[in-house]
Amino acid sequence: MKYYLIIDIGGTKTTSVVFNDQGEPITEFKVKKSRTYEGEDAVFQNTIELAYEVLEEAGKTKEDLAGVGVAAPGPLDYRTGLIIDVPMMGWKNFPLGDRLREEFGVPVYVENDGNLGALAEANVGVAKGEQVVLYQTISTGCGGGIAIGGEIYHGRSGFAGEFGHMTINFAGPRCGCGGSGCFELYASGTAVNQRMKRDIRSGIKSAAFESIDYDPEKVNGKILSDAAAEGDAYAIDMLRQEGYYIGVGLSNLINLLDPDVIVLAGGMAKADKYFRYSMMNEIRRHACFPFDEDRIRVSELNDKVVAYGAYVMVKKAIDGSL
Repeated sequence: MKYYLIIDIGGTKTTSVVFNDQGEPITEFKVKKSRTYEGEDAVFQNTIELAYEVLEEAGKTKEDLAGVGVAAPGPLDYRTGLIIDVPMMGWKNFPLGDRLREEFGVPVYVENDGNLGALAEANVGVAKGEQVVLYQTISTGCGGGIAIGGEIYHGRSGFAGEFGHMTINFAGPRCGCGGSGCFELYASGTAVNQRMKRDIRSGIKSAAFESIDYDPEKVNGKILSDAAAEGDAYAIDMLRQEGYYIGVGLSNLINLLDPDVIVLAGGMAKADKYFRYSMMNEIRRHACFPFDEDRIRVSELNDKVVAYGAYVMVKKAIDGSL
């Protein structure tokens, strides 16, 4: 039996788990707070400590491993595992892959988390068996990935799938990427939270805000869904706005790729009928050809989707197949 160590390094938390070669997790998905903004070595050491904790829980040592699969924020070079620039981690040209190979003495594969979401859904998720799969997560940002024939499509430079930086408003605000009016400035969970904070401070009344005592630091997507279910006009309008922006962005991707399936992930993906109706309305308006609603699916792997993608990546790399 082969075993694979999986590590998902995120901006808020880092998750680790051990899989066997049947695709089964043999431990719980162990979570530890990421030590972001504490420097490159602190973040790396935190990751190593978690990895050894989960190995101990599995009753294994690094000598039992066939390989390590790592999900990391980008941009990165998937061929070498070099993290190019992630300020919150303190990683600039950080050789994550090499450091982990040195630590564990086995093959290590590092990939962007959005790409791994696409890989997971196309191989073991709701899009299993589909030829062209587009994965879109709606969370802190708007990450994504493309899988074709069950494999990640990287593009020539390795950066395909940066959907969050499509321009949807040339007159829009500046983005950290250097562009203006990027998709994630309107459609991400961060963008929704910023709008809610602004509205609380401007005195807007809503059952959503009452539930958090009008504290702008407590805003989240769930308060909108809960309030909308009770008929709150503000919450319903916000969900419709979010559906509008997601629909505009997905229309561009549909016109470009005509994917077999789009898989949505993240908290907003599970939002209620107001979000989905508005999203589909914009897709029908802007897509150049019919795109049936059943081709847009919601991930069932939830917050484990990236870890499953990392398993698929390392298993295929070492064994050639699942």
